[in-house]
This record gives sequence, C-alpha cells and structure tokens, in this order.
Amino acid sequence: MRTRLECIPCLMRQAAGLAGENLPERMQEPFIRRVLEDLVRFDFAGPPPMFTRGIYRLLKDMDGNDDPFEAQKALFNRQALMLYPGLKQLVESRPDPLEAALRIAVAGNVIDFGIHDPSGIAIEQTIANALNSTFAVNRIPELVEELESAQSVLYLADNAGEIVLDRLFIERIGPGRVTCALRSAPVINDATVADAIQAGLDKICRVVPSGSDAPGTPLELCSEEFRGLFRSADVVISKGQGNFETLDAPGRGVFHLMMAKCPVVAREVGVPLGSFIVAKKC
Repeated sequence: MRTRLECIPCLMRQAAGLAGENLPERMQEPFIRRVLEDLVRFDFAGPPPMFTRGIYRLLKDMDGNDDPFEAQKALFNRQALMLYPGLKQLVESRPDPLEAALRIAVAGNVIDFGIHDPSGIAIEQTIANALNSTFAVNRIPELVEELESAQSVLYLADNAGEIVLDRLFIERIGPGRVTCALRSAPVINDATVADAIQAGLDKICRVVPSGSDAPGTPLELCSEEFRGLFRSADVVISKGQGNFETLDAPGRGVFHLMMAKCPVVAREVGVPLGSFIVAKKC
C-alpha cells in the first residue's frame, strides 16, 4: 500500500513524540531535521511502515535506545495475561468457541501505540464490541473452512499485549500446526520473540522472527526461513494494519484480521473508521 498525503502528519507526530520522550532537548531538533530530510527522499510508492522503520533506526543511532516502548509493552502483556483466564472461560462458554476467540483476537488489534495513546486504549470495551458487532468485512466462514483442512498455519503477529489475545485464537486453531512469526527487532509496540515468550506463546506453538525490523512484513526484509514458511503454509493469517500495508504477495492468499484504525486504511479497504475486519487478499 502506498504512502498517502494524510500519512505525513501521522508519521511526523510519531517522530515528535519519540523525540520528546526519549531524547534530551539539545538532540530533539537535530532528530526532527533528520527525519524531515529522510521524508524528502522517501519514495511514496512504498508503505508508511517503511518510513517508520527509518525513524526508529535513527532514534537508535542518536540515542542508543533500541526499544523505547519496552516498559509499556511488558505492561500491556501483563494486563492482557490478567484478562486471559476470564477470556478463556468466556470463549469456552460461547456456542462457537473458535469464532469467539477469533473476534477477541481482532479486538486485540486496538493495542497500537502508533495510532493510540497507550493511556486511552480500552481493551475490555473493544473486546465486548467485537464479540457483539457485525464485521464490516467478514470472511470468517471462509477462514474457518480453510482451517479445517490445513496442516500448517502461519500466524503473523502484530503488537505486544495483542499477542496474548492471539494466544486464545491459536489455542482454538490447534497450536501444534501453528507457527507464529514476530518482528526481528523492536519497533513501536510491535511484538518480538521476547514479547511472545512473556505472553506464553512459545509454550503452545512454534515462534520465529520474521527477519523484518519494520512495523510490518515486507517480504524483501524477511529472512529466507520466513519466506519459505510463507510460501509453504496452507493458511496464512496476518494481524494488524502494518502487516496489511506492507505484505504484498500476489498469488498467495492471506487472511487479514484487524481494526481499521486510520482513515487511509479504512478507505483502502472500503469500510468505516473503527471497523472490525476479516478480509482476504490473494
């Protein structure tokens, strides 16, 4: 997905927030000037997460901080783990536990520091909405049908905290046939293998780094091991906007589970802002 004009204020807001929270005042203006210089050179035919990747690389170069959201990610993992036992009981009590777990996993996509201030993220309310709402794009029956016969499932995770809710869905899919791929380096609040271990994902399924240090899954950045898994999996499930924006694989069917949290993505999919989505791209 190409970068649109509306993406520029969002990208600069993220950069300014990172500077204000992580750099001493004397370094903030040079950081922003470097970001602006990079923006002038950036090819807008590429997706926004590729520019975000550059912002975080620059922050690491200037400050040495390779994980500015480390504490907040751990906090959201802990909060989601506290919800996990009750949500597991809720899933088991529903007429269709698999669909209930899927809907909760989609609701988890609200945990996105690139879009929302962490203090304003309402996880429990979003879960309630997802369980009781009509999805704006609903390919759930098709996904369920493909999962019934699948021997291997590749699950592309998105954010810390969210991955605990993904765990509920992976347990219902059948974790023995699931490989969960995560970012290879910290960026925004995207989950790495270390975050997945905190969430307990490694105890139920195989977890691997994708090779990507962008907040998404551009195949050109991914490892050969990941690309092999991507090609061979019977079903690929992709979580979140960043994966949707960056994953371009004509001929490979991918189910995208996410919330439409920004106007650009909502317009791309053709849904109202805030919609719950289970879509398929081929």
